[in-house]
Amino acid sequence: MNGTIKQDRGEIAVSRRVRASGFSFRDLERIAERREIIGNIKVNTDVVRMTCTRFDWLYKCLLADDLIPPKDAEELEARCMIVAAPSGAGKSHLMRRLREHPALVPSMDEYGPLRPLVAVKAPSPCTLTTLGLKLNQVLTGKWLPSYYKQHEVWTEFYAQAEGQGVAVVMIDEAHHLMTARNREECHTVVETFKNLIVPNPEDPLRLPGSTLRPIMLVIGGMPQIVRILEKDKQLLRRRLVVKIDPWANDQSGLERATKFLSLVETKLGFTGTEFLSDRDMVRRMMAASNGYGGRMMALVKEASFLAIGSNSSQLDREKHLAKVFEEIFQLGPKKNPFLVADVSKCKRVPEKSYDRLSLLRGTGDEIPGDDEQAPAEIDSEKNQAAA
Repeated sequence: MNGTIKQDRGEIAVSRRVRASGFSFRDLERIAERREIIGNIKVNTDVVRMTCTRFDWLYKCLLADDLIPPKDAEELEARCMIVAAPSGAGKSHLMRRLREHPALVPSMDEYGPLRPLVAVKAPSPCTLTTLGLKLNQVLTGKWLPSYYKQHEVWTEFYAQAEGQGVAVVMIDEAHHLMTARNREECHTVVETFKNLIVPNPEDPLRLPGSTLRPIMLVIGGMPQIVRILEKDKQLLRRRLVVKIDPWANDQSGLERATKFLSLVETKLGFTGTEFLSDRDMVRRMMAASNGYGGRMMALVKEASFLAIGSNSSQLDREKHLAKVFEEIFQLGPKKNPFLVADVSKCKRVPEKSYDRLSLLRGTGDEIPGDDEQAPAEIDSEKNQAAA
């Protein structure tokens, strides 16, 4: 009932905003339809296929282990899949593809809600308490009281996860949890993750009578999270690292980028987009993205949104791609790969600059229901210290 009321209120608020704008409803509807199509473009690269296949097998193994009596399953354990790549390289998109696995759809049975997957994006900054609060909010739709201490938050999460049959926990932007942490704090984070995939019978956070079934963990973040997580030997042998590498600026890399862009251009819905996969344009895209397909996709999508907004029937290199690149990176026309005459002489974009690209919204990679922020009082380290 509450969910229906919330949804109705949301729909009413949207319709009021649309009416107040004075814009043509049909025009807005046309724009929305095009943006939705472009925002949801998917291309099955080798990395996507390999990762989805591996995830499918690990998930099947996890569920098969549920059929083994607990007393015989003590040596069985889940796995930790780490999706590690620089900003804008496609981590969030890859994790979105994993979330779309048909076996992860929520349902109901005679005992209540079943939620095989709980997925969140770690806020910045993030602590174990704020992460636990967010996980609980996704599972229950409500925020725990701000005075809850870290161990109380995670005790509640374990109880909710068991009650709702959670099998997979996905945490995107997990590097926010590791940033500026001392060795002891990092150890606590790693131990918390490890206790999900290898339940500890002596863990005081688990309620008496818990089944102690392992949960598969999927973590996405910057490459440094791999080094931090691998410091634990037990987690090291249970982890699977998925790396998103750039395409090299050689014949093989150019061929891969060409194939990728040729698939993208067929899905955009513009006339005359074939230029995306011509040799000169591929080289410009390689320079603009430092070889990462995820960055190429983000640039193409943003340029497409710009074209739709200007009611253009075509995607243009200078009017749309060059403009979007400059809005993001602000490097000037002489360093813009979409404007220079000879792209081979264009300087490489500093990797740090791509943080701006990963902050773009509207790429279709946001986690559903993850736009709601935690209450302001959750500056929990201070709350715990005061307690």
